[in-house]
Amino acid sequence: MRQVSDWCAQAAAVAGAWLLAAPGVAFGDQATAPAGLQPYTARYQVSYRGLNGGEIESSFKHGTAAGQWQYETRVFPTLLARVAISSQAHERSVIQANAAGIRPLSFNFNDGSTSSEKDVRLDFDWEALTVTGIFEGKPVSLPLTPGTHDTSSVQAAMIQELLAGRKPQGFKIVTGGKLRDYRYWPEGTQQVMTPYGQVEAEVWASQRTGSNRVTKTWHAPSLGYVPVQAIQYRKGNPEVQMKLVRLQRQAN
Repeated sequence: MRQVSDWCAQAAAVAGAWLLAAPGVAFGDQATAPAGLQPYTARYQVSYRGLNGGEIESSFKHGTAAGQWQYETRVFPTLLARVAISSQAHERSVIQANAAGIRPLSFNFNDGSTSSEKDVRLDFDWEALTVTGIFEGKPVSLPLTPGTHDTSSVQAAMIQELLAGRKPQGFKIVTGGKLRDYRYWPEGTQQVMTPYGQVEAEVWASQRTGSNRVTKTWHAPSLGYVPVQAIQYRKGNPEVQMKLVRLQRQAN
């Protein structure tokens, strides 16, 4: 059942690698929502090496405080995939956003089981410039530099970057309890079929330093740059594929 158990982990890696960090900038006390950044909920069909793993839903909405947003991801695995992943598994990132950029405040992953040994909790202290917490039972303490993200906050950051017409080249992201470097590069545009018809999408590729995996993501400008498709390749072979099946816009 190893392939079944991998689908969610790999899909989460794809989702986390989808989007880039915004450049390091100073944040004022009066944070306001960036122009063009809108709440939404998107659901994706996920397959791993051709095996249907179910669906993943990501939602981006306002947080409880001014200038704060929440990015949350939940899984809807098939009956077969539920052997390895709980339908209660979810992750949530609380971020601060303004016209200058995006930065994470906290990140939590719960694998949906009664045990906490696989859970992740991170707190980003931008005054002390440290990120601390727990990764699968092990303590995390890392230096924090401008432009650092978690696997959820990068998604909002990339959308903001594309809306602003910028083309980031890389970012730092906390994954696996470590701070890792990723590089990104554009690969032109392609037409992609979606539930809303055929749309033109910008294709972005990304790769972690030292990894043999490359992720390609299709961002549709007509849908606010929300990703409509993503494929992760390992040694040139497609492993995880995600395709948009539903997008809901919400009032700002």
